[in-house]
Amino acid sequence: MKFHFFLALFLFSSALFGQNNAVPAQPVQADPAPFAQLITPEDMKTLIDMLAAPDMQGRETGQPGQQKAADYIASQFKAAGLPTKGDRNSYFQQVLLQRDNWKDIGLKVAGREFKSRQDFYVYPAYNATKPKTTFKEVVFVGYGIDDPKYSDYGKTDVAGKAVIFYDGEPLDKDGKSLVTGNEFRSAWSLDWRKKVKVAKQKGATMVFIVDPKIAENLKTNKKLLTTYGWKPADTQGGNTEKDYINSLFISPEVAAAIMGKKAEKAENALAELRSGDNFKAIKLKSDIEVRLEKESSRLEGVNVVGVIEGSDEKLKKEYVFITAHYDHLGMSDTSRIFYGADDNASGTAAVIEIAKAFAEAKKQGKGPKRTVVCMLVCGEEKGLLGSKFYVEFPLFPLDKTVVDINIDMIGRVDERHANNPDYVYVIGSDRMSTALHQINEDANKTYTKMELDYRYNAKDDPNHFYERSDHYNFAERGIPAIFYFNGTHPDYHKTTDTPDKINHAAAAKRAQLAFYTAWEIANRPIRLPVDVRE
Repeated sequence: MKFHFFLALFLFSSALFGQNNAVPAQPVQADPAPFAQLITPEDMKTLIDMLAAPDMQGRETGQPGQQKAADYIASQFKAAGLPTKGDRNSYFQQVLLQRDNWKDIGLKVAGREFKSRQDFYVYPAYNATKPKTTFKEVVFVGYGIDDPKYSDYGKTDVAGKAVIFYDGEPLDKDGKSLVTGNEFRSAWSLDWRKKVKVAKQKGATMVFIVDPKIAENLKTNKKLLTTYGWKPADTQGGNTEKDYINSLFISPEVAAAIMGKKAEKAENALAELRSGDNFKAIKLKSDIEVRLEKESSRLEGVNVVGVIEGSDEKLKKEYVFITAHYDHLGMSDTSRIFYGADDNASGTAAVIEIAKAFAEAKKQGKGPKRTVVCMLVCGEEKGLLGSKFYVEFPLFPLDKTVVDINIDMIGRVDERHANNPDYVYVIGSDRMSTALHQINEDANKTYTKMELDYRYNAKDDPNHFYERSDHYNFAERGIPAIFYFNGTHPDYHKTTDTPDKINHAAAAKRAQLAFYTAWEIANRPIRLPVDVRE
């Protein structure tokens, strides 16, 4: 009996011992402090002085100085041993920007000239340039709907013709949609482009959409109607102009001029729909001239991308982004250079230093588990366009992008903190992820011990800094973002933003905080959660 007892005890102990050996020890996360200390005031000074030197010519996007700065940043990544992950086996992502202006825009009906943005309006993104188009016949197709439950076209042939229809959809006498059969409106009311696509499929060459609320919609859609300003140019054949035929939104007055004597017949046809009658298209003879002539210009810049590949086979397919814009305002002439030392040679230097720190950690076998992408973007001063281009044409999957840590102006001390330069403004950390906010708080408490000022993080901040730097384009895609900032100063966007005014110690410490935050996010076992919904 004793033998069996001791045998059982021995087998149990052996099994227990074996089980303990079978459980691998969890690896201890490497100490980030030695690598953070590689980010020094001296190195920050060297980089900022170089980026804000006169021969960089203010780094304006599309100008030689910007490309020279990009080449310099790439040389830093190469020296750090980072692989080329950009376009054509380089450190660059080519950024194409486009600006369209109306060289001529006009609408004439029976010899009468109507005014743009008063009698009619045009969305530039959905209209190709056509200097002059004339029509002698237009087909009125009610609401322009072609649905299995309801159609304004029927068997009407509109190939090669212009069509005119009303915005919205038909309702019966009880206010119910003839498309949905209830009080809810269909997609035909919610998306006018759906109607334009149908017209194109049926062979129509132009669309006139009658907008009874034209004055209201002109105000509401003011931004979409403008042609001014740079925007990312299409690079993958998805230009919206190619997907549509030209379309003009017109006032009821313009519609009456087009319909002429048949205007009343058209109105009656729509009214009869409320009583259950079927709609029949109406052919209209009219004399119409449309002028839509664009003047387009293009600008080329580059985003510079440095990648530290993650060490974990699974987690390396997730990406921690660290960004800053390296462009500035250029020069009005050779004697007036906008050096942009703080804005944003300081942030650019920080991202370069952070990339080097992560690269050194990887060389020592202590690199990040997730892949870290250090990206310097162009076009910020023209409207956050380099980062906008990136999120529209990403090099890495956006749904696998965990966070964007953005650094824009960290080299100065503002008046509010003149007596305590040991601070940084933190913006956006709690907008989408409570964990992101806490990670940054903990990193500062453990390592950098600065004053974290959240003044500009307030949602009612009149400066709207949250919407004014490159992290915002990531945030709009549902990616948590944090933005480090030193505040403005009298030299902001002036030629006097020069390297001699930089506080290199403050800049280095702020860059270290960004590194510590990135380190934790890149190495934590679970992905940064998105748990805040505005």
